[in-house]
Amino acid sequence: MNYMILAAGKGSRMGELGSYLQKCMFPILDRPFLALVLDSVLANKCFDPASDRVVIVTGYRGDQIESFFTSSWGGIQLRYVDQGPALGTAHAVLAGRSACAAGEPVIIIQGDVWAPPGYFEELATSKAENILSAHHHICSARHDERMDMDGNRVTRAFQGSGPFIESGVWKFSPAMFGYMMSRKADEYRALASVQAAIEDGLEVTAIEQETWIHLGGTEPSVRDNLASVTRFFLGRAPSWC
Repeated sequence: MNYMILAAGKGSRMGELGSYLQKCMFPILDRPFLALVLDSVLANKCFDPASDRVVIVTGYRGDQIESFFTSSWGGIQLRYVDQGPALGTAHAVLAGRSACAAGEPVIIIQGDVWAPPGYFEELATSKAENILSAHHHICSARHDERMDMDGNRVTRAFQGSGPFIESGVWKFSPAMFGYMMSRKADEYRALASVQAAIEDGLEVTAIEQETWIHLGGTEPSVRDNLASVTRFFLGRAPSWC
C-alpha cells in the first residue's frame, strides 16, 4: 500500500502565519500538525513497514518539512516529491505518484487533515478500489467538496448538494490516476477529476468519517478553528505523548 500526503499548499487563509510557515508545520502543542498526521498513518494496524511507502508531496516552503522530518519518521523511510507549479490537488497527486509503488492502490491524505488510525485501517482493508471520505456537515457556507450519494456509492464528488462533504482522505486505484487533471475548475482539483471518472462509469464509494479535523478551516473563523484543533489534541494527549 502507498500512503501519499499532500503538503504543498500555501495556507493563504491562515493570514500572516502563511507568509513564513508551511501550513502543515503549524504547531499543535509540541509538534507540527504534519507529525500528528504521520503518527496516525504509521499507527494503523494495516501499515506494513517492510512494504508500504510513505510519500510527501511538497511545494511552498517544502524545505521546512524536509529539514524537520529528514529522510525518515518513526523508523519509516520518507519519500519526497516537489510538486513544482501549484496547479491544484490533481496535479499534486500525479506528482506524488512517481514515488509510489506502481500498480498498487494509494491512500491519499491532505496534509491539513487528520484521521484516526482506525480510519486508515478501514480504507486499507476495504474491497472498494476508489473511496472518498464523507463527513456529515450541514452549514450555510459553500463547500465545493459537498457530495451526493446513493447509499455508500458516490454519485457526485464535486459541487454536490447532499448533507455530506468530502473530508480530505482518499483511496485511489491505478485507474483513477488516469483521470487526474481531466477536468479543471478554478484549478485542477482532484475531486473534479473524480467526478469525471464517475461520469465515465468508474465506481466510487464513500466511508463516513465521524470526526473531521481540518487545520485552518474558516467556520466560524480560522482563529476559532485553530483553537478547536488544539483542544481536540489536548484531549487526546495521553494517547500519544
